Amino acid sequence: MTQLTQTRDQWINNVARRLKIIGTGQPLDDEYRKIIDDNIDPLIQQLSVDQICEIANDQEIPSEWFEALTCLLANIVSPHLVGVPFSADAKLIYEMQLKRLTANRPTYETLPIEFF
Repeated sequence: MTQLTQTRDQWINNVARRLKIIGTGQPLDDEYRKIIDDNIDPLIQQLSVDQICEIANDQEIPSEWFEALTCLLANIVSPHLVGVPFSADAKLIYEMQLKRLTANRPTYETLPIEFF
């Protein structure tokens, strides 16, 4: 059965595999883990401020967002880990993908009351 959510650790390991820092089943060095982990919270905040998506709990990340989030984070940390420059185009592509995935979800915002 498919997992409905992913965790922060899965996100970190997925980024490391995408950047080919580790192979399947290999442990991630603490130095690499720290660099990736230190960039997660700023990314989550940026996505929230830009109203792209809200990640309320990084231990329950919706699986349908996971690939786009992995690519965004890999794009951010790749200059530090593998020397590949940051790509503004990739950032826009994956942010648009996240925006599309979250467009039909309820926002749970309180609507202002209009009195007639």
